[in-house]
Amino acid sequence: MTESEVAAGKSGGGCGAGCASVVGLLLAVAMAVLAYASTDSTYPDVDPEKRARRLSGYSQDAYAALGIDRTVEGGYIDVDNHNTYDSNYCYPDGLFSFADPPVEGAYQLIHGWSIGKVDRAEALPALRRVRDHLKAEGWRITRFGKDEQLEEWSVKAERDGGFSTGITWEAEFRRLGGGSGGPCAMDPDTSQEKDEPYESYGKPELNSFPPAMTPGGR
Repeated sequence: MTESEVAAGKSGGGCGAGCASVVGLLLAVAMAVLAYASTDSTYPDVDPEKRARRLSGYSQDAYAALGIDRTVEGGYIDVDNHNTYDSNYCYPDGLFSFADPPVEGAYQLIHGWSIGKVDRAEALPALRRVRDHLKAEGWRITRFGKDEQLEEWSVKAERDGGFSTGITWEAEFRRLGGGSGGPCAMDPDTSQEKDEPYESYGKPELNSFPPAMTPGGR
């Protein structure tokens, strides 16, 4: 991949309230095609643990295609090294409909990861391998190449059902990060108490860290 290669497609999403943390901000840079919300407040019931396994599986598959011989353990170490879940609120008429309160019991889960000390010579060929792998697996490639304004190179893809995955290399920080996201869903068990009556569920309860990201763990 050269600096003259530009995005093959444009992002259709942004970063919502759940991206206030460092992890969320990193993921927003790495991912630009997450389907954060629907145009309808009727979301399917999906167990958060089941959704988490699906998303981490998509991320693991893309990570394995990089061909980089490093394992990323589950959890948060620092801004350059993490493997975690995050979530966003879901709104009745889309992510930016702040005039309406979030949908009670709805959540949108995100899986994100990052590793530091990755040089250009290693990162750019790895991103090409990921693009080729995702395309072969039936993903639609929505972006591949260098950002028009930032020193960042990305591969991003989406598939039917509102799922997306991608990886970005940030030249300034020598950081490689990515993740996967899915559409909004209703948690079948929304019994946890809220601090305020108007709060959305927002943060589903998960019982474990994401599994380790391994080089050959497809």
